[in-house]
Amino acid sequence: MSDDETRPENQTPVPASEPPAAEGDQAAPAFPAYPPAGAPQAPAPQPGSGPTPGAAPTAPHPGYGPTPPAAAYPPQYAPQPGQPYPGQPYLGQPAPPQPPRRGLGVGAIIAIAAGGAVLLVVAVVVIVLLVAHSVSSSLGQGGGQGSQNSPSAAVTHYLNAIADGDSAAALALLSSPPTDTTLLTDEVLAASAALAPITQIEVSGEQQSSGSADVTASYLLGGTPVQTQFSVLDYDDDGSWQISGGTGYLELTKFDGLGLEVNGQAVTASEAEVFPGAYQLATTLPNFMLTGDTTVVVTDPFTSADTTGIEPGLTDAATAQFRSLVKAAVDACMASTTLAAGCGLDLPPSLTDGTQLTEGTITRTLPADTAATLDSLKVTLSYDNPTLAEGEYVGAIDVSAQCTQSGATGTCSVLFGPSLGQPSIDMASPNPTVVWG
Repeated sequence: MSDDETRPENQTPVPASEPPAAEGDQAAPAFPAYPPAGAPQAPAPQPGSGPTPGAAPTAPHPGYGPTPPAAAYPPQYAPQPGQPYPGQPYLGQPAPPQPPRRGLGVGAIIAIAAGGAVLLVVAVVVIVLLVAHSVSSSLGQGGGQGSQNSPSAAVTHYLNAIADGDSAAALALLSSPPTDTTLLTDEVLAASAALAPITQIEVSGEQQSSGSADVTASYLLGGTPVQTQFSVLDYDDDGSWQISGGTGYLELTKFDGLGLEVNGQAVTASEAEVFPGAYQLATTLPNFMLTGDTTVVVTDPFTSADTTGIEPGLTDAATAQFRSLVKAAVDACMASTTLAAGCGLDLPPSLTDGTQLTEGTITRTLPADTAATLDSLKVTLSYDNPTLAEGEYVGAIDVSAQCTQSGATGTCSVLFGPSLGQPSIDMASPNPTVVWG
């Protein structure tokens, strides 16, 4: 602190009649006619000195000095007849409490109101955005089929996506989409809907436990009521539920190599995953057909369609071709006079009893029953290789030849000789050949 600040003459005198204000007391409010707080004040007169010519008059201390005229007060502080001026106590009475702070001006009220309006608008915008986000989440992806904010919603949207033929939306709701999506396409779903549409989808209940849930759903597949259960997962607890599994299966092993199509889509795998729906099987190879009810359904996730009633077979034309090829092969073999004739009719040069057969003298003939069997040969397809057509066992033949036994030469009949066994032909081969087994 400087020396000037400690000198008594540099401090503003306080009238002796008024006690100094206690620490913490509030000063009386300044009236509009007085300089505002913080305005520069004229220096206090030095003892023994007069007013400085041209200097501004000294501003009185608030509450002391001459009382300003009534007009200088705000209306609410104007003095009334017989009452002291504001800030002047009655004699012998304690000072009245300080007047309340003045109310906000019109400008401040307008500013506060405007600020409140802005905050209100911001709040409304935030609410609208939150509602829009909630609606967007409920609609989800893929045209409203991707929302999975609850197990029931995930199942509902999954079935609706299938019913609408939206494979992408349906796949997005699976926790582990299949790697082979050959039969999980819009085209396959469209064909399924044409065979047996999914309608009247309802979710009747769910049971949640530790990030998983079982959801019961029902719907009509074609005209057949279906009630099934879906397993739904949310292990990371992010509110996004996805279906575990959700697809069924087609077991296609017995149709391998037949140029199989399912709902018009070529399939080469022995097993394929499909959405719940209806599926029609067909072969594209000209010599083959599928018999039985070729339309199967997958009603539940994790189940396989029943294809036991579908059997591959040869067309009538292919069956006739098979018999013709076998008959031609038998005719050629039967016409041979050599020991090696083919068709499983080969003969050894020496029989078990020591009889020697003369090469080039062999005669082979068909018994009546064997000939009849050959003419109406039954044909089936191999279970292990569906393109391999197999005939039934044809039968024995009669064989005679020039022979020598114990030094004697003559014509011998060969008993218990070779026979025509089971012919087979790969009917998918461009050059079908008879093979005997």
